Amino acid sequence: MATHHRPATLARAIASLRAQTCGDFEILLVADALDAETAAVVARDLGPADTFVKRTGKNGPADSRNQGLALARGEWVLFLDDDDSFEPHHLASIKPHCERPDAQVLFTDVTIITEDRQQPGIPELSRQVTPLGGADVSMLWVKNFIPLHCLAYRRSLLQGLSFDAHLASQEDWDWLLGVCSRAMPVHLPGAGAIMHKDYVNPGARRGQQESSNNATLLLDFLHVYRRWPAPTQPLKEARAGLLKGVGLALPVEWF
Repeated sequence: MATHHRPATLARAIASLRAQTCGDFEILLVADALDAETAAVVARDLGPADTFVKRTGKNGPADSRNQGLALARGEWVLFLDDDDSFEPHHLASIKPHCERPDAQVLFTDVTIITEDRQQPGIPELSRQVTPLGGADVSMLWVKNFIPLHCLAYRRSLLQGLSFDAHLASQEDWDWLLGVCSRAMPVHLPGAGAIMHKDYVNPGARRGQQESSNNATLLLDFLHVYRRWPAPTQPLKEARAGLLKGVGLALPVEWF
């Protein structure tokens, strides 16, 4: 878990882990900044088997996730942002699939909850279950459609991979393509990953900030495309078509 000055949603995220019907896991929480409210949540909600790190360096989830990954001891790894959560059955639903010797990367469906974080108790405004199993996973080479906390990874597969802290956006996708270069994700229907979104208050999520919505987004796409070349000609063409749709025409061979 990476956190940055969001004690209310952090408490909710940790509570969702404490409510899991499967308790065979550890929490590794890394903060890039620490205020009194977050410190109080850490002191109250983390247990003796959990780990908390207040790291130095620039703000951002990439370095926090890298530090957490370096400390992980479990056979499997999941990432959970401080403003998202899991339903109580989530880990129990995934665990039997993790026990298959050939399992490497798994992903679940997601429930999207919209909310107003400026109101007491963060009231829920709407809820929608989004199945992800019908998508062609090869299209991950073109754009991302799997939220980070829907994924579970065998830790041995991740050796040498890290989140790129230099990206202003798309670091989750860049990371996932590194994983895909080793093993493609396999879908598990259902489970209980919840993505919380606040559309009422602009800037409440990192992806809504200006740095993620201007020309920097296009530059990050180009960076990811260049780092992880598309493995097939149709995927190269799909990449070229996507960028052509936003006014950037590049030869298919570039991808």
